[in-house]
Amino acid sequence: MKKRKAAPRRNVIYGVHPVLETLAVGRRLVEEVFLSRDPLPEWHLYALLETAGIPLTRISALDLGSLALSPNHQGIAARVGPFPYADFEDIVPDLATRKGIVVILDEIQDPANLGNIVRSSECLGADAVILTQDRAVPVTAVVEKASAGASAHIPVARVVNLVRAMEQLKEASYWLYAADARAERDCYSTDLTYATAFVLGSEGKGLRRLVREKCDERIAVPMTGKIGSLNVSQTTAILLAETVRQRSTRVPSRGSD
Repeated sequence: MKKRKAAPRRNVIYGVHPVLETLAVGRRLVEEVFLSRDPLPEWHLYALLETAGIPLTRISALDLGSLALSPNHQGIAARVGPFPYADFEDIVPDLATRKGIVVILDEIQDPANLGNIVRSSECLGADAVILTQDRAVPVTAVVEKASAGASAHIPVARVVNLVRAMEQLKEASYWLYAADARAERDCYSTDLTYATAFVLGSEGKGLRRLVREKCDERIAVPMTGKIGSLNVSQTTAILLAETVRQRSTRVPSRGSD
């Protein structure tokens, strides 16, 4: 007897901010929204659903947890279309016209880290997040929950050849900084007021050799505590915050091209 293939699981996102921001931005198909029957605060969700004509279904908190595959659903989930990744080739021309900030991630594998990085990137003014397509976590429901809805706003692109993507950013006048805890130069003494891309490596292995060598400089976050390391999402947030600080207070010192 021929085995029947299991039907693919529909995309489901969960949590207040991921669902509300996805609805508000409108870049992604939302097929149906599910709310827990348990007493919950009344959100402006109902107006959004009514305007968009999206069905709303009440289910038990237990069933909602089964649908979301997580108990951390905050009483809301939505069945949605695939995550709308940006096309890197489409966003490069736009990046070339601005003194932008790009976050490049080399084989990041922890969904919580990725979600936190996307959140920091959106909150601190990055223009895009670039991921490797292979050996890296994609944008999943866990990532979107950790991003608190930021993934609905900032362009996230996946590339097959990260080194080639870095070369294209260099051609667009971006300065590429490898985050490296062993670097002699620190982020606070580095001029980050020009078009800047931060390149960060995976949780266990760090940056691959070819990726590291393609960067223009290596910079570190100076450490003063007894624990001599930060995780990749914390490092990203500090680098971005320092970039925002410099751009709000400092006149560029490096000559323009």
